[in-house]
Amino acid sequence: EFIRFFFNSLIIALTTTFTALFLGSLAAYGFSRFKFRGSFWLRMSSLVPQMLPPITIIVPLYVLFNGLDLIDTRQALIIAYLTFTIPFSIWMMIGFFDDVPVELEESAMIDGCTRFGALLRISLPIAAPGLTATTIMNFLYCWNEFLYAVILTGRDARTLPVTITSFMTNKAILWGRIAASGSMVLIPVLIFALFTQRYLIHGLAKGAVKG
Repeated sequence: EFIRFFFNSLIIALTTTFTALFLGSLAAYGFSRFKFRGSFWLRMSSLVPQMLPPITIIVPLYVLFNGLDLIDTRQALIIAYLTFTIPFSIWMMIGFFDDVPVELEESAMIDGCTRFGALLRISLPIAAPGLTATTIMNFLYCWNEFLYAVILTGRDARTLPVTITSFMTNKAILWGRIAASGSMVLIPVLIFALFTQRYLIHGLAKGAVKG
């Protein structure tokens, strides 16, 4: 069943990553371009889930998902992971959108682009390093997450980090299986990191320097 749990982790991580990237980028663009009453406090409130220890969030989430009959489903983990990947995506992308000159978007809108068209054709290509860095970080967070997965899943939606701990029983610790499964979990991440490390370093460095 290791393959089934592998695909659980892959589907949950990819779905969460791209959902958080889509919603977080739109929210970050709004915070970067539009100033309205309470925008600062609304932006700061998005950090609240990041400030709280995960154990304080998992209890109400468990009660909620249990009432909705979503325990031990992929949907429950995806929703739970969005509570920390969306705020991270917002704050990562705000800095990149702030670096995109507003004049470029205004020129595109004068030439006939809508606001959304200017976002797609101008801002997102310029902020591509930030999108790449945010995607990589979100994927790694979801791939390695353990606390939410061990509490919200049982047998059907189990992920790889939880699967590895199942080899530690009250009778014996199966070191061989732990080492083998740990290596198999690590290999996809290493391959992914080798192919994307240049984009990750470039994106993080560009987002850390203004101007």
